[in-house]
This record gives sequence, C-alpha cells and structure tokens, in this order.
Amino acid sequence: MAKFYFTYGTDGFPYYGGWTEIEAPNVYAATSAFRAYHPDRYVGLLNCSDYYTEREFEKTGMNGPEGNFGNHCHERITITRTIIEREGPK
Repeated sequence: MAKFYFTYGTDGFPYYGGWTEIEAPNVYAATSAFRAYHPDRYVGLLNCSDYYTEREFEKTGMNGPEGNFGNHCHERITITRTIIEREGPK
C-alpha cells in the first residue's frame, strides 16, 4: 500500500508544521481519508499546505531532523480492506 504525506503550514491548519501520514491504495482514497478527519475549510481545498507521494516527500527534506517548521508526523491514518469469502447459496 502506498504512503501519502499531507503537510501543514504555520497558520489556520489542524496542526502547526509537521504532517499527517496516510497509507492508502491510491491518492483518491488518501485524500478522502484525510477529509474524513480534517474537513475542507473552503469547499474543494484540502485543509493542509500540500500533499506528496512517499518519493516526492523524501525529496523535500521535511522528513529530516529539522522536520517541517520544527515538527514531524502528528498522526497516521491507515485504510485497510478485508474481503471475506463466503459460500454461495446451496
């Protein structure tokens, strides 16, 4: 499952700096999960500064010791799906 990182700025966001890590099958599922916990403040705009794939996030350097505005991961959200196989009608 892929990881996505939703980063925060310094004002008006759920957290000061840092990020939320979401493990999801795709970016659509990740943004939907993010919105479930942090609804849009303005319709159609995610309540974060930006979001990245794992590869993109690594390139930003925010995952280093300095973090993002001095903060690191605030929360992790994971989407899981379990398919339960059942016997059909007899």
